[in-house]
This record gives sequence, C-alpha cells and structure tokens, in this order.
Amino acid sequence: MLHGLTRRYGLGSRVNSQIRVVDIPVLALDDHDLLVDRLYVAAQSAIESDGADVIVLGCTGMNQVAATVQEKLASTGPFVPVVDPTGAAVTWLESRVRLGLRASRVTYLTPPKKTRLS
Repeated sequence: MLHGLTRRYGLGSRVNSQIRVVDIPVLALDDHDLLVDRLYVAAQSAIESDGADVIVLGCTGMNQVAATVQEKLASTGPFVPVVDPTGAAVTWLESRVRLGLRASRVTYLTPPKKTRLS
C-alpha cells in the first residue's frame, strides 16, 4: 500500500530507499528500547544500503523516538535527520493556519451544504 501511495503522489523517484517494517505489533510499541533498536537497525540499513539521507518514521509519533534514533545514528556515523511523523504533521498544519492557506477549490470542490439536526 505504501509503495502504491508513493507512486500515486509522484514521489517514487524521491523515495530512493525501500519502505522498511520493524515488525513490532502495535500492542508492543510501548517497549521503548526494543522500538528504538529496531528503528536504528532499519535506518542504518537504509543509509548504508540505499544512501538514504533522511529517515521518515511512520506510526511512531506518540512514542517520541525520533530524537533518540537520530542521536544513536549520529553516534555511529554521519548526521542523518529523523522525522517524527506527528511533529511534522502538526507543524505543517500550524504553518497552513499561520499563512492563511486552505485547500484549492480546483482540486477539492466546496463541500455541499449540510442539514444540521438538533
């Protein structure tokens, strides 16, 4: 699914590393050390094998592991930024609000009127 979305949004040529899975069940994501270790191994592999110059995490925003993984990577090699998905999304939304931007009505039509029920 993620590969398909990457191609669909025209990012296929910009995502030069494979999408990697750390294979931790959702209910085990609270094991911070295990999560950081798995993410570090996957990120290190992406950097060494595919020349990744930035790591974008998925489904880890509430775990606050991006900074820890980034520090661990920097301690063993060159600095590579690690993007926290929740922080990136919230900052993007804040920027849109500050700049007064909203969705284009060329792509996204005005929603139809709704009847409110009391």
